[in-house]
Amino acid sequence: MDALDWLPAIEAVSPAFVELDQDGMVIRHRGELNELFGYAGDQLAGTSFISVLHEKDRPIWRLVQERLRRTSRLSPFPIRIKRHDDTVGAVEVTVAKHDTGDGVHLQLAISKYHGHLSLDVAKRPPSSKAREFKLDDFKSLADRLQRYAAEQGESPVATLLRLAGISDDGEKIASGAEGLWAAYKLLADAASEQAAKGALEEKRQLHEQQGDGSAATVESDGKEMKAAVRSAYRKSEDTNYVTVAGDDGISEAEAVKAAVYAMKQAASSERAVTMKALTGGYERRLEKVRNQLRVFKKIVVQEKFDVALQPIVGLADGQIHHFEALARFDSSFYSGSPFEFMCFAEDVGVIHEFDLAMTMKVVSLLKRVRRIGFDTNIAVNISGRSIQSPAFLRHFFRILEDCADVRDQLSFELTESSQIDDLETTNRILSRIRDFGHKVALDDFGAGAAGLQYLRVLKVDYVKIDGIYVRKALEDSENRAFLKSIADLCNGLGIQTIGECIEVDMQQQFLSSIGVGYGQGWLFGKPLPVDEALTTFLS
Repeated sequence: MDALDWLPAIEAVSPAFVELDQDGMVIRHRGELNELFGYAGDQLAGTSFISVLHEKDRPIWRLVQERLRRTSRLSPFPIRIKRHDDTVGAVEVTVAKHDTGDGVHLQLAISKYHGHLSLDVAKRPPSSKAREFKLDDFKSLADRLQRYAAEQGESPVATLLRLAGISDDGEKIASGAEGLWAAYKLLADAASEQAAKGALEEKRQLHEQQGDGSAATVESDGKEMKAAVRSAYRKSEDTNYVTVAGDDGISEAEAVKAAVYAMKQAASSERAVTMKALTGGYERRLEKVRNQLRVFKKIVVQEKFDVALQPIVGLADGQIHHFEALARFDSSFYSGSPFEFMCFAEDVGVIHEFDLAMTMKVVSLLKRVRRIGFDTNIAVNISGRSIQSPAFLRHFFRILEDCADVRDQLSFELTESSQIDDLETTNRILSRIRDFGHKVALDDFGAGAAGLQYLRVLKVDYVKIDGIYVRKALEDSENRAFLKSIADLCNGLGIQTIGECIEVDMQQQFLSSIGVGYGQGWLFGKPLPVDEALTTFLS
């Protein structure tokens, strides 16, 4: 079944259908565009399709276009849109291309996406578990089939056979994989519609029973709840790991952390030799910290950060092994360096909030780029402070439970920027992460005095040698001997090594000669936005 034969099937099972010309402009459309996009079909006609996508997901669309250079169709993938009223929604898109003679056109089957792509509403990344269907779902499917068959002037049985790639005399005319997907997709959409209707009706009945006269406001309840309490990870019977509450968005516990941090700053000043000097200007310092904390929470909750990817390569063959995920912030919210941002979050005691947000963002990214044909491995940084936070671990392991489809592609780097108090407990936590199937690296090895002690207790898969030693490797024999001793120790323990901050060929050659397996640095590539990194290094 080629792309053209496949198009009627994907068009049939989706509420909306759009065709784009070679310039990405909408030239043909049908279906529920107003419901999905907030635009009538006439409003979309003649516009660039990428212009209706959420700006943070336009890189995903550029990856789709890159992938379609080498394939004729892509299976369903989710993407966020920006509706006409500026609200954000999500749709699932299936794409096929064909050459019209005037250029390559893309035809998109579009339906509502029932998972979550935004941090402010997501309980966890979309599940990979199979959906369980109920009798009412099949009844809804039958209704949809009848409506579609009537439009096509054929029987529902003939429609279903055609979608499954089987002729009416029982002969299999093509691979049934696409047809089976089409039938499943039809049933899944019908089930989602049934679930949404059932939930809404149940909520209306509840309001009617309560007699509070609020049944008419059921559909807006979600927005009101969101305005009251927004969280990057919400669970009704548990504490949110990010909660923007109150007038200034800072909870009482966080206000205490800010006060302690401000006092520590004051105490570390050279002028703080008397109580008067210590307390002088404290309110001003505290307000500054509170403002920084407000900015931090907005960045996390409103997802005002993006992922940049830097490659880590095999020193022997120069092949990409995996990428490290690095944060890049919206400059209108934060103009400082990422390092300063992380140090502040660690010192105040809220770094676990960002670590969870970053983990969820990378998990979602891995799932989505895999759907469009980019299989890659990404490492996420986790602070030593986060590992010691029960609240972090509770939510973190819930995220890992839902990563079965990308488990081999997701690894973690434990940063050594803050002291780990309980190494034995930390080792048990790392062992559990590894038991899930994720690799673990100890980052910035050698930067702190406790490095060897960490290596003695913590069981890890990789050690990243701090860049300061790599930079000095060519300066004198003592630095070279130190690096070789680290490489020998790790190799003896069965731990792979990664050299950081490699900038010139001689550094690469030396590290490779002493047994360091992998390298990271500007010699191999700077951190790039996701679409640029994947197309540059994996195309």
